[in-house]
Amino acid sequence: MRWFKRIAIGAAILLAVAAIGVTALVLLVDPNHYKGPVADAVKKRYDRTLRIDGDLKLSVFPGLGVEIERLSLSEPRSTQIFAAVDTARVSVAVLPLLSGRIVVDRVKVVGLKANVVRYQNGKFNFDDLLGETPKRPGQPGGGELQAEGKPLLFDVAGIEFSGGELALRDYVRGTSMRVERLAATTGRVAPRTPFDFEVSARVLGQTPRVDATVQSQGRLTFDPARRLFSVKGFDLKATGVLPSIRATALTARGDVAYDGQRQAIDASAVSVVFQGDVAGSRPLTGVDLRLDAPRLNAGLAEGRLQAEKLALSAQGKLGADPFDVSLAAPALHVSPQEAKGEALTGRLRMSGARDLDAKLALSGISGNADKLEVARFALDGEFRQGDRLVKLASASPLEANLRRKTLSLPQVAGQADISDPSLPSGQMQIPFKGSLRANLDKEHVAGRIDATIEGGEFSATADIAQFDEPRITFAVAADVLDLDKLAPARPGGGGSGGGGGTGGARPAPADRPVDLSMLEGITASGSIKIGSLVARGLKASNVSASVRVAKGRADVSGLRASLYGGTLSGSLFADASTHRIGVAPTLTNISVQPLLSDLADKDTLMGRGTVALNLTATGKTVETMKRGLNGTANIALRDGAIKGVNVAQSLREFRSLLSQRKDDALQHQETLQTDFSELQAHLVFAGGIGTLRTLNVKAPLLRIAEGEPARIDIPGQRLDLVALVTVVNTSTGQGGKELAELRNVTVPLHVTGPFDSPTYTIQWSKVAADVLKNTLKEKIQEGLEKSESVDRLRDRLKGIFK
Repeated sequence: MRWFKRIAIGAAILLAVAAIGVTALVLLVDPNHYKGPVADAVKKRYDRTLRIDGDLKLSVFPGLGVEIERLSLSEPRSTQIFAAVDTARVSVAVLPLLSGRIVVDRVKVVGLKANVVRYQNGKFNFDDLLGETPKRPGQPGGGELQAEGKPLLFDVAGIEFSGGELALRDYVRGTSMRVERLAATTGRVAPRTPFDFEVSARVLGQTPRVDATVQSQGRLTFDPARRLFSVKGFDLKATGVLPSIRATALTARGDVAYDGQRQAIDASAVSVVFQGDVAGSRPLTGVDLRLDAPRLNAGLAEGRLQAEKLALSAQGKLGADPFDVSLAAPALHVSPQEAKGEALTGRLRMSGARDLDAKLALSGISGNADKLEVARFALDGEFRQGDRLVKLASASPLEANLRRKTLSLPQVAGQADISDPSLPSGQMQIPFKGSLRANLDKEHVAGRIDATIEGGEFSATADIAQFDEPRITFAVAADVLDLDKLAPARPGGGGSGGGGGTGGARPAPADRPVDLSMLEGITASGSIKIGSLVARGLKASNVSASVRVAKGRADVSGLRASLYGGTLSGSLFADASTHRIGVAPTLTNISVQPLLSDLADKDTLMGRGTVALNLTATGKTVETMKRGLNGTANIALRDGAIKGVNVAQSLREFRSLLSQRKDDALQHQETLQTDFSELQAHLVFAGGIGTLRTLNVKAPLLRIAEGEPARIDIPGQRLDLVALVTVVNTSTGQGGKELAELRNVTVPLHVTGPFDSPTYTIQWSKVAADVLKNTLKEKIQEGLEKSESVDRLRDRLKGIFK
């Protein structure tokens, strides 16, 4: 036993020396002396400023540790703070260091505040701290430190993190968020060793809108060297506002493993439940969604896909219409050797103002991962709105390659049947065929559809690249396209907002949003050519245009069409960033009566000529667009009529009203009209209010010009303008003699009231003196020409005042 005694004595001496050394380290070494050298080293290597305003403290028991207070680190080459810590403590077990292992007893961080930024070039503001020197062959992977040629493994007994705040700004995605009350605790943390964790935080942001509380826990295992990550018993809970959703309750549970080297995910017992609302142009409210996946294994790089009893169900409301969605994949097994499975089915049902029942089915699965074949991919459905019923039946074989991430529908064929009493024959059939190809790895989709519509050919092609910010090219060509038959206007969807009907005021129609968000994030260019087009009553032929969408703005240029005996040329635009739309068409040699009748169901103006518009409108709803209307309108017509009033006839009845100095109010009558040989008008719109700057109407016996006021209220759908009517050429023309006493007298005609039924008021009270003066002059002149006596002249003038 002598050898044992010697060993024991040697060990005791070694421990005594170690104890003396550690005690001397604590008593004789002041760690605060190293603040300056450490800060200088950080400045030299990273060009950042490290400040330690508190004390550095060393401790020996129960492990070698250091505690730091009030530490901050700046951004590179800046005084702006990147990160700051109120208190941080790290303690390390001494003996494991001798065997090449770092065993940290405990890491405790209180009050970490950090500002994390990702720049437009994709780099983060902390990349320099990670070190970007190339890894040499044999250099250890993540999670291992190198010490004298040996991997130095880390092992932490536990981590405690509290009071954390993170500011996150991503210039690539345009997002900005803040994390508050970040707290985390773990058990022992070491590679390939499962440990429990709990994390909680509050997440806030404006872009996107976020205000949510998040909690998660589970049992985590990671292996940095092999890029393996797994969580058992994962449990995530979130409530509040998340991007595009408001979650009353959001939970996710299950076991998930990810293999970074194989790019494979393996999940089991997964359950996701969401209750809340989803934002959008047509929001989803009262959504109750559930996803169950007892087994899901996906490794597309290896050609493996497995799903068992996958089920998705969701209920809620789309606007005011209830909906119900379901998707089921009972069994699907795809491998490099074979592919098999049961039919995958899905269904969407909606009810309310519109009834929809759409069904999806994939059946006949065979082949393998490199040539996956589905004998039949079918999409069928029925859509009913009012008296209209649309039935759709379509099918195609499906081919896919999991490793290359490609998919194609090579032979799409189907038919749409429309039944509607408003159709000429009560029904319409539209047979179609097409194809679709997609490469998900290259982010590319291309498709084509050909159809026969009312005996004419229709074709459309589209090519889409880049899924995050799609780049689209398309072309549409049709012989005949009647949109009023294919997609009639919704009931109550239009009409004027200002009514002048009797029997009580009508409720104002609900303001409708104008959603241009579809233009954001996409780039598109294409062409449109249509032989015969009907849209919202408007009829045109030989229609062509070029369309371009970029940076949230759509431009329609080179617009050409033949319509109503004339031609149309011009351009349109819509800008999502400014919520602004604009039109600049010029209609040449058109007949305005059938145009107004078809487009607005109005019969207020006749004639042929030119109409040139240059208008813009800004707003997020229809009503705000009306209030934001600006621009000009120029009208030049010939050989037409203004419907609703016969000005000349009304003037002939002036004598009784003139003597009473009484104004004559006339109601709009469809059977009356004022003929003209020429009409020219110039209007200026600002803030939704139009001003008639110039009016020049040449009519038999009459000339009409603009007066004051000259107001056209688009939001209120009302008129308040004065037209100045002057009688000319009374010596000729039918009824000219009856108007002789008004010759060269300007009579104000005040037009007021709603667009549909204005009131015309001849303001005799303002012209009585002019008429009397004109008549006196004529009587005196007539007497002088006949050399009448003074008494005779006095008798002639007496008749004027009877």
